Amino acid sequence: EKCFNLLTFRASYQGGEDIMWIKETGEIDDRLVFLGTHKTTMYLVKADRYMLIGGGGQWMVPELDRQIRKYGIEMDRVAYVWVSHSHYDHCGAVPYLRKRYPWIQVLASRGVAEIFGMEKALKNMRTFSCKVMEAMGLSMEYDGVSLGFDEMPVHRSLKEGDQIDLGNNVRFDVYETPGHSRCAATLYEASRKWLFPGDSLCFPVGDGSEFLSTATESFIQYIKSLKKLEPLEVSLCGWEHYGAVTGVDAKDLLGRGIRSTLAFKRFIQEELEGEKDPDAVAHRMARDWLDKSGFTFLPDEVMFYISRGMIKNALQEKVD
Repeated sequence: EKCFNLLTFRASYQGGEDIMWIKETGEIDDRLVFLGTHKTTMYLVKADRYMLIGGGGQWMVPELDRQIRKYGIEMDRVAYVWVSHSHYDHCGAVPYLRKRYPWIQVLASRGVAEIFGMEKALKNMRTFSCKVMEAMGLSMEYDGVSLGFDEMPVHRSLKEGDQIDLGNNVRFDVYETPGHSRCAATLYEASRKWLFPGDSLCFPVGDGSEFLSTATESFIQYIKSLKKLEPLEVSLCGWEHYGAVTGVDAKDLLGRGIRSTLAFKRFIQEELEGEKDPDAVAHRMARDWLDKSGFTFLPDEVMFYISRGMIKNALQEKVD
């Protein structure tokens, strides 16, 4: 089979068979293009109407612009951009896209629409993203276009069971999948068995033998969301960090996500046994998570705050 930019890794899915992990940008097939970077991923779906999946980060706008030219993307056919949840590393490129291509409509969950309508939330996004861009030595303007979060409209808010019909037999089902964030949602294209979970599913790092849990809001909700998705047949899973996995064992990713999350929760509880200072555990967790993810766009203090919340949830939430 013809594949583009594919690397394989061995992992404990079903006896350690080869898994196809798409790590580099480029065409996956004639309907799907991997855009952005390995660490912050977007996808272009081609049908009668085109749709971008993932809102990216502000820091990747220059690379995205270069890829639009490199792959000859007909931007006048891009009707939508899907925002899986409201975190700034998943919607940061949207202001640029809206200003440069004003016909593109933003699709997101009802929760995302609610958060984008809160001035306090937008203020926090502006503050964090500006700090990140400054730390990277990048400008908040690209090619004469401001990258700031001036406004974040949602043209169509979707709920569980809604569909996004792109024509030409490409139709996405919407699943509300809280747990990473309360506004998170997942897309699934049943005819092609494509799953786009955003951050609602643990993603692989390193050689792919280890998954990082993203259950930052609630372990209970995270597991419930994954169990809701588990019956779906998956031939390709496209995260918004670290690319996509395809091949025969993509179907076990949801089960792997559930097992990895439960193991992570147990690990936190074990770390706290005999430890008098939970903040010390939170600092170790934050450092380990950042080292393994390599996320330079996530400040240490933010990851510490997230880790402290996960510790609290691991102690208080009872997961069967």
